[in-house]
Amino acid sequence: MNNHPKVDFTVSKWNAVLNLLSLFCIVCSFIYVFTIYKELPDQIPIHFNAAGDPDNWGSKATIILMPLIALILCVPLYFLSKHPHVFNYPFKVTEGNARSIYPLAQLFMTVINFEMVVMFTYLSFTMAGNQLGEGFFPLIIVVPITTIGVFFGILYQKHRQHDKPND
Repeated sequence: MNNHPKVDFTVSKWNAVLNLLSLFCIVCSFIYVFTIYKELPDQIPIHFNAAGDPDNWGSKATIILMPLIALILCVPLYFLSKHPHVFNYPFKVTEGNARSIYPLAQLFMTVINFEMVVMFTYLSFTMAGNQLGEGFFPLIIVVPITTIGVFFGILYQKHRQHDKPND
């Protein structure tokens, strides 16, 4: 277990915006799924190949899993994002650098949570249409990896700026 200090810090307004957008996406996804459910055929695509074409079929009830999974993942990630002192960092977090590191770490978790919700929302809307589209699979790899890279770069830069030895 880590021993990162607990300090007060300023929370970015983007956290609230992204959390509301995540909630909005989940609600829209549930509304959409329950609205179209009766119109769906008994069998819908439940898996897609890299080209976005369906390659496995299942019960139409499976479509309910998409917004449900988004909700089940979103809620704990939301609460986890409120406690950046429990995160693992690739450097030592001190009382001095925590106030600049924690807001970024919290925003990082909120962005990752939002991206995950958007992907499951997209799946909810496209499963009924029988095709994901060719861009979806690279997107689910590129977007999170880019987000991780950008945030870790910024976190490391903040860490280095704060812990830079005095010249």
